Amino acid sequence: MSNKTNYKGLLKKTIFAAAIAVFLFAAAILGFYFGWGQIKRPILVALTFHGVTEKPSYPWEIHPEPFDSFIRQFRRHEFTPVTPASLPAMLDQGFSGRHFLVSFDDGLATSAEAIRKLYRDYGIRSVFFIITDLVGTPGYVDRPTLLDLQNNFGCHIALHGKRHYEATKILQEGGDLTGEIEKARVELSAWMHSVVDWYAYPYGEFNASAAAAIASTGIKLAFTIEGEEITPAQNRMLLPRVMYLKGAKEAGESDPSDWLPPKSASTGSLTITLALLVAFIGLSWVAKFLQFNRARKVASLITPEK
Repeated sequence: MSNKTNYKGLLKKTIFAAAIAVFLFAAAILGFYFGWGQIKRPILVALTFHGVTEKPSYPWEIHPEPFDSFIRQFRRHEFTPVTPASLPAMLDQGFSGRHFLVSFDDGLATSAEAIRKLYRDYGIRSVFFIITDLVGTPGYVDRPTLLDLQNNFGCHIALHGKRHYEATKILQEGGDLTGEIEKARVELSAWMHSVVDWYAYPYGEFNASAAAAIASTGIKLAFTIEGEEITPAQNRMLLPRVMYLKGAKEAGESDPSDWLPPKSASTGSLTITLALLVAFIGLSWVAKFLQFNRARKVASLITPEK
């Protein structure tokens, strides 16, 4: 093989190695960018619990120890607790970072102590959805307790209905859902000496007619248990929450642990790992480029370029 032919072959290899290296580094940078975006994707998840008790006897009740573990894990995975008062602005203006909102349904007495403990131990302000007909009955909070939670523990008191009955069934049975919810909302507002305008659908049941009826009463935010994250584009009358329910994960339903860590963060970590691997391969092609380029320069001394 002539020196001239050898030189041309080395030139082609040098150019090819440079092109491959540039392509791989560009892919690595792009992969890292996307992976970092996945890790830092804004997340807002609303959690809902019911009773927190030393002796759980129903699937919706949870022992204080795993409940506390959930809270600690969310904080460990860089979730910031949402102050209920700040939620409307977050929905209107958007947000960055990871956030979680803690809520309790039904107005159970065992939830009240959990609300106090969250505030004392973590500075977390909860949302408490109340069924007005059950206030003061056995196993449920009374009015002084509601005022104490609101005034001394930063708890946002909200409505879960006049009775624990599905909004959709009230409509199906020809009932006056608007009148019933408005009566309960006005009553609870009077007890709390503040406007109550948040609502959670009993049993998470809703449809378009129920949502429209709820909105007509002056409710500004209404929550389901759809098991998804909340996004700024979400319908304010259909804000999803993730409900703790024993055995939900085994049944394939959403569970608070699905966000520990967030799936997007795990995917982002994998994307970044692959990007680093591509960059490492790119370095090997840089080494080949340097090798071919040195050989080309040696060949050019023997066969001057023309």
